Amino acid sequence: METKNVNNITVEVMEEEVKPKEVAEQPKTAVFNPKNYLNLKLDDTKGETHREIKIRVLPIDKDSNSPFKRFYAHNLTVDKTISESGHKSYICLEKTDDIDHDQFGCDCPCCQINRAEYKLFKEATDSVEKEIHKKRSVQYLPSEYCAMRVIERGHEEDGPKFLKFAVRSDGKDLMNMIKNLYKIRRDESINDALEEYGVDDASKLPEEFEPTNILDLYTGKDLQINVDAVYDKQGNKTNKTSLSIIDCGKEKPLTRDENLFNQWVNDEKIWTDVFAVKPYDYIRLLVEGKVPYFNKKENKWVEWIPKDQLDKDKVYEEDEANEEIKKAEEKAKQAPQVQTTNDDDDIPF
Repeated sequence: METKNVNNITVEVMEEEVKPKEVAEQPKTAVFNPKNYLNLKLDDTKGETHREIKIRVLPIDKDSNSPFKRFYAHNLTVDKTISESGHKSYICLEKTDDIDHDQFGCDCPCCQINRAEYKLFKEATDSVEKEIHKKRSVQYLPSEYCAMRVIERGHEEDGPKFLKFAVRSDGKDLMNMIKNLYKIRRDESINDALEEYGVDDASKLPEEFEPTNILDLYTGKDLQINVDAVYDKQGNKTNKTSLSIIDCGKEKPLTRDENLFNQWVNDEKIWTDVFAVKPYDYIRLLVEGKVPYFNKKENKWVEWIPKDQLDKDKVYEEDEANEEIKKAEEKAKQAPQVQTTNDDDDIPF
């Protein structure tokens, strides 16, 4: 079985646009398995303020040599039944290439709102109205994210795990921190070689010289992610955390077990199996402030209505029908009568 590796060339060119490629048919339903995810949270029940998590970076999937998958997602306010925090991110169907567009669609409700609101912002003359459209347009802008696949040291029995995170403009995200650490170690090895061979240019180094690559599956290193609690100005612990990363230990292969090596690197799971893509109609219901529910009879996503509300609607409909029946019965019982009073006596009390 062919193995894959994260090599120097791939790391150097990972900023380039990745061309869309054919994707395998994705499962209709994704079963949640916590072993598929790398947990980067602190355990508040244990009073944790610091955690150290050792990982080995894998290619993002069995057909790639890239350690990262960059994609776009929208951060939406959702019902508490969907997410306890009231917020959740959803993969952008329009700006993310490596998904099954035949299944999920190519249009994105969030991007459509973003463009429509921006158009209204440009056309508006009233300053208040202009600001409203501007904020709403920004609200539905997609954010850049990154997905990674790793082996967690100490939990190798779980196999490959995935994690995703927002790509930050200040570079303080795992992708940029790993890239920077990679470049530091690469440059250090080149400078050491220049000194060793007594030359002043890397092009003059022996052909057999290979710069250090901490991401190499055979000669790379494990990385340690440090998770630390963040405190406010009053010294109170917040629900936020900060991440930092270092390389640790000696250079070594991913594993010395060749069968296990191939099993991990060539695992069939892809990032969208773990971070599920939602179709157009699902996201459309979310932006309308509704809770999506898949109606099997109609074979489509519809608004979910709580059972107690359904019962109330049913009772209301029954009461309304009974009232109509009563009116019809009363009308049938009444025979034509001779008027015996004048208009002045016909008073409502």
